[in-house]
Amino acid sequence: MGKFGFNDILNAKSRAAGAGTVSEYTEIWLSPYEVKPSESNFYSQENIEELADSFLAVGQQQPTVLGRVNGEFRIVSGHRRNLANIMNIERGHEEYNKVRYLYKDMSAAMFELSLLIGNAYNRELTAWEKTQQAQKLKEALLRAKKEDGLEITGKLRDIIADLLNESSTNVARMDAINNNATPEVKEALKNGNIGITAAYEAAKLPEEEQREIAAAAAAGESVRAKEIAAKVAEKKAGDDYETPHPESITSLCYSCQKYKECNVKTGTCEKCDQYVNKAEAEKTDEQRYNEEQDKIDRETKRKLQERADAEKMDKLPSERGTEHKRHEVKIAASYYDDVASGKKRFELRKNDRGYKEGDSLKMLEFKDGKHTGRTIDADIIYMLEEYTGLQEGYCILGIDVTGHSGEVSETDTGGQLPGQMSIDDYQFMNKPEREASA
Repeated sequence: MGKFGFNDILNAKSRAAGAGTVSEYTEIWLSPYEVKPSESNFYSQENIEELADSFLAVGQQQPTVLGRVNGEFRIVSGHRRNLANIMNIERGHEEYNKVRYLYKDMSAAMFELSLLIGNAYNRELTAWEKTQQAQKLKEALLRAKKEDGLEITGKLRDIIADLLNESSTNVARMDAINNNATPEVKEALKNGNIGITAAYEAAKLPEEEQREIAAAAAAGESVRAKEIAAKVAEKKAGDDYETPHPESITSLCYSCQKYKECNVKTGTCEKCDQYVNKAEAEKTDEQRYNEEQDKIDRETKRKLQERADAEKMDKLPSERGTEHKRHEVKIAASYYDDVASGKKRFELRKNDRGYKEGDSLKMLEFKDGKHTGRTIDADIIYMLEEYTGLQEGYCILGIDVTGHSGEVSETDTGGQLPGQMSIDDYQFMNKPEREASA
């Protein structure tokens, strides 16, 4: 299956938002029992009976969209529609034994992305569902990068925000909840007992205090984000760390989070079993998130470079040859026989054509300013430039003759052409420089 890129993802977003096309999908009629609901579908499945009744009344206006993954039809969007069709079959309506679907072949990673993006626009999501969606979309993008070669450029958080039509700040908050909130706080958010802002502020507190907040919310108490934020600010205010003025910059003590209360700090400490890096320990969720994305960017760049290098090495010589150029050059008649016979296996040339190893030459014999009709075909097998004694802008090409037209004569002379010179001419031209260097 071919690779896909962000254009495919953006097309999925456009379709889900109602602005795209499904022309690349194929129509198929299947039994609702033949298609498989997605295991990753965490969205609510409510009001199925009402939807089934509407199908009986006005018909199904929008077909369920499928992804065929390894030959298996899986639901991308329309889980409720498919359940409604099954309900109508079980009610005895045989016309629903076969219904219309639209499908497209997909990789597992692309299917996951299509599912998440499609549901982002087809329903009103709860705060919990949005949080789960952001986390699963992040995992799906990283999986697509690893398995399908999806090229991720830029901050992952910004990409997720764009795909979900959320701000980068909201996505960062969702990520903080997924990473730092206790299961109790997440459950309270899922049940609607607290809002997403309160859950984000609670995730900054120690686990015991998070559990207390979740318990209060479950008991029906009013839990307000402002009150939790005030508690977080109060804790930070109590940590009135003062920057020390070290006598020596070699000591670990000055960067330790425990510097203030430590009674054995010293200006020469180089190793300590109680050391905690203050800068690392006190990073915000935003800082940690950005560092994670920077690491992903660097890893992606490295992987892409490795892949490009591997693909370059995997190419056969014949394939690599298609990237090389064929240069048509003139050759003086006085050199034709020596080159054609293989006696002269080099060419001293001005490198104004971008010669490189693997390129080929078509050498046209000229005499008295006219082409004689004879030619030599040769490959450049070696190249020497920027060498001591070699004039700037010139190179020596090692060549391998692959063919020539016309007989090789034993006595043939002719004039030398511009752009080509003999070794004697070259040495004479650079004689002052050589004598000066001597």
